[in-house]
Amino acid sequence: MGVRLVNPEISVIGDLLLFNLVALLASISVFAARKTASSTRIPIALAILAWTSGSTISSWNALMENPLPEWPSDLGYLLFYPLLFFGLVSALKDPRSGNHIQLLDSLIIALGISSLLSIIALTATAAELGLSDYELFLKNFYPIADVLLVATVLVIIIRSGLDTRNLVTFVALALFTLIDILFLIQSSSGSYRFGSLIDSGWLIALILLADSQWQRTSERIKGSSHPLFATVIAAVGSGLIIAIEILRPERLPSGAMIPAFATLTLAFVRMSLALIEAQRLNEVTILATTDELTGLANRRKFIAELATVERGDIVILIDLNGFKPINDNYGHGAGDELLRQAALRLSRTFDRDWTFARLGGDEFGLLVRGGGSKEEIANSIVAAFSYPFQLTAVGEMRISASIGVAEEDGKGELLKRADLAMYSAKRSGQSIAYWSHLALDATNLSPLTDRR
Repeated sequence: MGVRLVNPEISVIGDLLLFNLVALLASISVFAARKTASSTRIPIALAILAWTSGSTISSWNALMENPLPEWPSDLGYLLFYPLLFFGLVSALKDPRSGNHIQLLDSLIIALGISSLLSIIALTATAAELGLSDYELFLKNFYPIADVLLVATVLVIIIRSGLDTRNLVTFVALALFTLIDILFLIQSSSGSYRFGSLIDSGWLIALILLADSQWQRTSERIKGSSHPLFATVIAAVGSGLIIAIEILRPERLPSGAMIPAFATLTLAFVRMSLALIEAQRLNEVTILATTDELTGLANRRKFIAELATVERGDIVILIDLNGFKPINDNYGHGAGDELLRQAALRLSRTFDRDWTFARLGGDEFGLLVRGGGSKEEIANSIVAAFSYPFQLTAVGEMRISASIGVAEEDGKGELLKRADLAMYSAKRSGQSIAYWSHLALDATNLSPLTDRR
């Protein structure tokens, strides 16, 4: 800009060499910005380098008598956008969570905002008649890509807060978008002049973009309390844009349909991934609280349920008598089959609202909510073991159970009291022992080292 103030005439040194040297130095600066992760820094540096190559060829063709083909220049300008977008999107992903749903939410919001801003940008740069399809594509592409980048930075700010890096990046891309729109307006009216201050605006934007990568960024990632709502609004807004375009095609610029369709496509992808993720989490939750052998609740699930017991609820512990000899003499396969059959037989005895769990080994637990006759329940368990089990490799086997019963009375340690009652039943040779009958003699009770 200083050279232009001293010598406003277009020159090879000022408009070809110095102009593009500044852009090249901006790209090198981003490569050297070690404060930024390489997944963000390298794509942004390559984006500026691509823009520099396009600008160099364009400047050469404007100043030299032997022009180069235009398509490499257009390719450089076009590559600027996907490379920069890739670099910005890498900042959207929380490296601690790797949550692709959050990333998709961010992209949907960015594209949704782009759909709305594209209407404004494309209206301001409406294409005149006489342009080829290729020229019309470029004329629509630049404002759409510009507003997409601006919207992406807005989403980054929403996700991680307004720190110095995000602010400088936003200013850089907003300025770049403004200069692009001014350029397209002047090009459409024929008033654009090569080497004007508009060209310097692009350099200022690139310098700011390079500077942003040297700024510190906030390491915090905000919670996602609102992204889902914003995602829905973005998807619905894009759907309305498409509906208006179908019903009244003359009302909106057709180029705005590109981000609108992209928004809806990502919204469907996001919904599919969310359903898959929900199913996976449900399966993981089930596995984490289910005993693999019997399909019953496991000890973790049972302990969690005990934390919510109310007065009158009953805990019953069941230990199989004679299980260890079967396991030792006939192998673990026979022991596992016996446990599965016992679990199935007892499950058919209990109410489905009760929590029945395998606590480990040959020990089972039952949580009865809402009260009930503990005597009847305990006797039904004894009855379930009154007839033999039929094991595949062994044949007919008879076993019994020791049952300990404790009722919630507000004194706590419900599981421990049921455990001591079950120990008492096993030690005395009785099938059932109730803690309420043993409370006065609790000091004489001690845990078993081997209940089998």
